[in-house]
Amino acid sequence: MCVHGIRRWGPTTAALALLAGVFQGITASPAAAESDCFRDTCSGKDPIAMGCDEDAEILQQATMADESVSVRLLWSPMCQGVWAKVSRDLDTSPASVYLTLWTTRDPDGGVQAGDSPGVLGSGVAGAYTKMRNWKKTTAKACWNDVDTAFDPVPTKYTIQSPAKQNDWPVDASLAVQHGSCTDWM
Repeated sequence: MCVHGIRRWGPTTAALALLAGVFQGITASPAAAESDCFRDTCSGKDPIAMGCDEDAEILQQATMADESVSVRLLWSPMCQGVWAKVSRDLDTSPASVYLTLWTTRDPDGGVQAGDSPGVLGSGVAGAYTKMRNWKKTTAKACWNDVDTAFDPVPTKYTIQSPAKQNDWPVDASLAVQHGSCTDWM
């Protein structure tokens, strides 16, 4: 009877042993083990204080032609958080530099400003924003010399019905000025 039970459970036991081997290498997410936040719990938090800068990657960078100001969109695979960072040359950059992380709202996708550390003070060469959950947003990093709520590269504005029928749609976006942005990612 014992032999019959082994034979009957043989394929099941083999399948369970195979699955155990597959799952043996799976551990808790690295974010849970090495950082103080993960995805939603990172939103609004300082990436350096949370340890998310340890594996930070530059998703995209936009640099002025004269290299006086550079803005980066960064993310941490470990934390699944995204943030913006600006660096400037104190001798050649504009006197006022503002950094803003623009994000989309979840779930409707409307644009909102995610975070801004405000104007960089005299003698301050760089700053960064707080994080947002990378899984629930798209983001872009911008700098400008106007204000934290100023987007130097707003979403395209298109006129669908201009005066002349054969001229539409018309791109009526403002010219890029007073700063630069990374692309939406």
